[in-house]
Formats: sequence, C-alpha cells, structure tokens
Amino acid sequence: MLDEQKIEENYKKLMEYVNADSRSEKLTKMYEDFGNELLVAPASGRTYYHNAFPGGYLDHVLRVTETALHLSSLYKKMGGDVDFTKEEVVFAALHHDLGKLGNPSEGPQYVDQDSDWHRKRGSMYKHNENIQYMKVPDRALYLLQKYGIEITQKEWLGIKLSDGLFDEGTKEYYVNFVPYGMKTSLPRIIHWADHLSSSVENDNSKF
Repeated sequence: MLDEQKIEENYKKLMEYVNADSRSEKLTKMYEDFGNELLVAPASGRTYYHNAFPGGYLDHVLRVTETALHLSSLYKKMGGDVDFTKEEVVFAALHHDLGKLGNPSEGPQYVDQDSDWHRKRGSMYKHNENIQYMKVPDRALYLLQKYGIEITQKEWLGIKLSDGLFDEGTKEYYVNFVPYGMKTSLPRIIHWADHLSSSVENDNSKF
C-alpha cells in the first residue's frame, strides 16, 4: 500500500518526465482529463498479480521506466544495439500500461470489487463492464491518437509488444528473424523492464 505522500511524489515524478518530453502540452491535457483516476488506479485487479492497490498504476509505470533506462545502459554495455533515444524509451515505458486507466469519456478500467467472496481471495478490483473491452496496449495506442499525440514507430512497437510472448498476438513479432524480424530492440527492453518490475512488485505483496 502507498500513503498519500508517496502517491503525490509519484505524480510529481510522472510530470517531470512529461514536461521533459517534446509532446508535453498534449500529454498534460490527456493526464488532466483522467483526473483523480490517474492517482488512485491500481496496476492490476488481484493481489497475486502486482500493485493491486490505490496508486499502484503510477508506482508501476515509474518503476518500469527507471528499470528500462537501467536495462538500456546494461544492454549497450553488453554490446547490444541501443537504437532508440532516451525520450523513446521513457515514453514507451510510461505509456505501456496507459490502457489500464480506462477512457476519460467512458470510465476507469478497474472498479472496486463488491464481492466479499472475491476480495477474500485477493480480487480487489474487477473490470468495468461499462467500457469497451480492449487489450491494454491497444487502448493505450487508441488514447494517444485520440489526443493527437504523435509517436515514433519504435514507441508504437514498444507499447504494442510490451507483454512479450505472454500475449500470443505478439508472437509473430518476436519469433520472426532476419530479414523479417524486429528492427529495433526497444520492445524487448520494455518487456524485460515490465516483467522484472512486476516480479518485484509481486514479491513485495507477499510481505
């Protein structure tokens, strides 16, 4: 769980990243439209997943961003081709789970679980039945275009493929090799950062 001070600190950190981005004006507008949901949204609905508590979303995407930056440096040090800018890795990491906030015009993705039976079994939130179902990366990309936020091809791939091979729909991107394989390492960096961050958050939920 996060206290109010930590949630506020996370919001300020998010806005530092946003203000450093060349698309800050439109990003700020988007985040303003989410209102309080941006501060209280969880990163998942179940305690045995990760960060299923108020403020869990912001805490998660910031951890993924910091991890992605570290992994980028490590990847380069190991001889990997870091073919993306810092702005691209930060943008893709910050927005890989944007769809978990829902849609300002329809409502949040997660709503409080009203079943005691489910809550006792770790399901603290349930999906909002009043919004159009979308996979999280798809809603993220939809929201970005809705607000007129232009993204690079590498950022698009980083967000779309952030679930790696956990999503069968992205398999063809990851298993195709030269000459048809991915021509950027950014999606792998984002996926690794997301997986590592989620694992740490899951471990922390056990204590």
